[in-house]
Amino acid sequence: IEADGSVKGIVCWTDDHGARACGDHVPPQFAKKQREVYDARGVVIQTYSAELTPEQRAESDRKAQADQAAAQQQQNDAFMLQTYRNVGDLEAVRDTRLQALDTHISLAEKAVQDGDAAIKDLQDRVDTDRLAGRETNPDLQAQLQSFENSQSQNIRALSEARQERELTAAQFDRDIRHYRALTAPAVPSPPAAKPQ
Repeated sequence: IEADGSVKGIVCWTDDHGARACGDHVPPQFAKKQREVYDARGVVIQTYSAELTPEQRAESDRKAQADQAAAQQQQNDAFMLQTYRNVGDLEAVRDTRLQALDTHISLAEKAVQDGDAAIKDLQDRVDTDRLAGRETNPDLQAQLQSFENSQSQNIRALSEARQERELTAAQFDRDIRHYRALTAPAVPSPPAAKPQ
């Protein structure tokens, strides 16, 4: 199509009444519709698709996403079948991963307990000064603030570790169920009923 909308050949389109029309250029009101360009022998040399409506574009995007998800699932299935010989292999990986997360959680719990004890000790020292009418040592106050900040991070890390364990366990449960479905023997179809 040339800059002025004309074509090298004959272009045909369908108008608003469903009638077929042809010419050396497409009227502007039909420029977004499907059209074909024919050479001098009447052979189609180019086809231009109609511009999609917002609904058609949304459906096209949805289908593309569904196709991409299906292709990704197929790739994941192939990886799973190549990586694990049986469900026991998958369960062993799950157990190792969860054991590592449990160790991480135990360490995080210990850090929170130690943080609580340290903060209590520092707070007791601040309270002792206050009750004795002494001004609290600025270094002690800064140390207490630092421990409280660290404790907030410890608590957040413990919460994230517990959440990660929960999500990991749930993902492995789904993977194990899916692996069993992938490797289940095919159920034969029931024989067709014989006509009587």
